[in-house]
Amino acid sequence: MDQPTSAFYDRYAKDVAAQYEAAESAVSKYFPLAFAPGSRVLDVGAGSGRDMAVLARQGYEAYGVEPSAAMREAAVQTHPELSERLLPAELPAIGEPFGGGFDGLLCSAVLMHVPDAELFDAAFALRKLLKPFGRLLISLPLARDDLVNGDRDKDGRLFQNYTPEAMQLLLERLGFQQIGRWHSEDSLGRGGVTWYTLLFELRVGGGARAVDQIEGILNRDKKEATYKLALFRALAEMAVKEPRCARWLADGWVSVPVRRIAEKWLAYYWPIFASERFVPQSRSEGAGSTKQLKFRAAMIDLMQPYRQAGLHGGLSAWQQDLASHRLRAEQAKSLEACLKTIEAAIREGPVRHSGLSSDAGSLFSYDGKQRLVMMRASLWQELSLLGHWVTDAVILRWASLTESFSQRQQISAGDALPLLLALPEPKRATLLARQVFEQGGASECVWSLKPLRDKWAVDHVIPFSLWGNNDLWNLMPVDGKVNGSKSDKLPTAELLRSREPLIVEHWRLLREALPEPFDAQASQLLGRPLKGPLHWEQELFSRMREAVELTAMQRGVERWEPVASV
Repeated sequence: MDQPTSAFYDRYAKDVAAQYEAAESAVSKYFPLAFAPGSRVLDVGAGSGRDMAVLARQGYEAYGVEPSAAMREAAVQTHPELSERLLPAELPAIGEPFGGGFDGLLCSAVLMHVPDAELFDAAFALRKLLKPFGRLLISLPLARDDLVNGDRDKDGRLFQNYTPEAMQLLLERLGFQQIGRWHSEDSLGRGGVTWYTLLFELRVGGGARAVDQIEGILNRDKKEATYKLALFRALAEMAVKEPRCARWLADGWVSVPVRRIAEKWLAYYWPIFASERFVPQSRSEGAGSTKQLKFRAAMIDLMQPYRQAGLHGGLSAWQQDLASHRLRAEQAKSLEACLKTIEAAIREGPVRHSGLSSDAGSLFSYDGKQRLVMMRASLWQELSLLGHWVTDAVILRWASLTESFSQRQQISAGDALPLLLALPEPKRATLLARQVFEQGGASECVWSLKPLRDKWAVDHVIPFSLWGNNDLWNLMPVDGKVNGSKSDKLPTAELLRSREPLIVEHWRLLREALPEPFDAQASQLLGRPLKGPLHWEQELFSRMREAVELTAMQRGVERWEPVASV
């Protein structure tokens, strides 16, 4: 719990407890729907003990944890029967109170006090407390009109604005399935405050979800160019690798910056346009028409200086210059013009027309003032949960569509596939990071803590084979043998936690030497510019850990720790 919030409850525990006890519990009516009779239920953030006492009266084996000593004391004074069943603990470092293994968890009016950087850890901790198919009942504010300083009330308490859709996505990415949702007025009678309650079940190994809307676009929508496939590929990759780029809006909508989509498109089409053979990307291009993709000419101009700089038209050299902010003024001007042309193609093509052949109508809309692509939260949730599968499906269908456009050119799907899978080589990025580590005096292997000798390497924390990510925050100095042992595995959660100080130390070296590229790349993971609040390191580390854990869960990647013999 946030410190000022915790201090408030310690200071005013008696008054707060009396206020809660005088009001009827708004969530107790859902207990019979949420939890099986007689099951073992933990009240996380038990407060005055009111809900915990109701659970006990309804026949549940009720336990509770509460971080505030003063609130625990007030709870036991009012409900003496709880004295042996209430322990001090708080999210996210809740541990396993009473041995864990609960059939149900109640988390009412608690998670809004958890800072955003700790929310994933809090949800992950709740998951670990439940048995398979256990139930989680949470309650959070839907609206508040008493916040005076952004996300705090007049008493300094933190009230993070977690929307129902954002909470649903977070928990479903961790294996929960939402099975209930309710809205209610404030039990304390405050007119400007309303609440929502969500019920989840932990579906370990549960079945796949319907993705009918996405399938409809990929399979049945009319396609005169590869634009729709490029749009879904970009959105799927962003949902998985850059989830913080999304903004959760009112009425169940999500927005993402059109500029970031355009940057993705530039990377996708670069190897295609660099091919020695002309590879059509529209029906008109395949038919030999002079009408080409709207941005092909702009991209060809941008690519020209890199034509002889390596594989795929100098893709790796281009990406390294771009990432390192080494573009000359005329190149930067060409890039901006090219991205604007791509943005126009995005909003006038797939954003406007995707889904028009279905009964649901267009899937997207566009906010021209803020340059945002808008979609329903349900679509973003599907992309977040199944992004890896969507990306693979899109690439295969893109190759197939290219073949259908290219009959005159005799280009097959097999010819197109290597171009669609082309990635910048990691060698250039790791050499740059290595120079920084050498000049900065890096001396320890991040994973084994061994001294770095002559044969040391630069490791991708999230393996390049999984993410294709050369960002500086993802690169760490390691012993050569240790690097070979880790290979394409992901570090364990325990190893990452124990190495946080050393990882942060190397981030500072990288940021000091390469401030612009480091900040730009870290900002994509954070979903905000890397400036304020203080201690950006903690937030970035939290996001990196989140990326590692979700990648491990979604893709079944083996976890790894160094052994003494390595």
